[in-house]
Amino acid sequence: MPLPPDTDRDLYGGAAEFYDLLAGPAWARLGPHLRRALDGADPANGPLLDLGAGTGLSTEAAADAVPGARVIAIEPSAGMRIALATRLACRPGLAERVTVVAGTLTDVPLPDRLCAAVVLGVVGHLDLGERAALWRSLAARLAPGAPAVVDVLDRTAPPTRAPLRLSTRRVGDLDYESWSEGADDGWTLTYRVRDGETVVREHAVPLPWSGIGIEALAEEAAAAGLQCTALAPDFAVIRPTP
Repeated sequence: MPLPPDTDRDLYGGAAEFYDLLAGPAWARLGPHLRRALDGADPANGPLLDLGAGTGLSTEAAADAVPGARVIAIEPSAGMRIALATRLACRPGLAERVTVVAGTLTDVPLPDRLCAAVVLGVVGHLDLGERAALWRSLAARLAPGAPAVVDVLDRTAPPTRAPLRLSTRRVGDLDYESWSEGADDGWTLTYRVRDGETVVREHAVPLPWSGIGIEALAEEAAAAGLQCTALAPDFAVIRPTP
């Protein structure tokens, strides 16, 4: 995994302030996919892994989709973990089920069995060898039939090369916006806070991303003994091959 915890390479730390405020449209689409993919996961088979848990939107959604599951939430960004901890503080019942790991997959010994895994916003940050190691780890630990939920960058959809406004929201007297601008090796997310036409704050987050697609994901997963089923052009569920 590429990002060490709590360093100046905390790519997502600057986005943490804005992420939940502006994630509504994306999660209106992701949420149903995630619930569908996790349907039938059995918490008796072990904990649920949320790799790259971010602010905890995926952690909360996965925990709600698999009632009773213990959750291992791994997140290298200190800024994102602050938001995740706040989310857990607001839901004591959820906090009792979620263990937060400050780091990456290599920083924690995983249990021998997982009932499911959520890997959102992650695989594009990994090189080929790191992805292969991830697929092998999941293949060794996912219970028979257990799902791992993965997203990729759909090259037929945003982010585009031209600046594209993804979301906007009014907060008090100010307007918050998120913008995306694509490139060959990823994209840049830009967050702006406006007072009318005046930009009072702006924060750009360059995000390197490999651009792996569903077909390549399926090939890599198959090499590790996993089957890949696409639920959308940029969203798939992988399971151990029977």
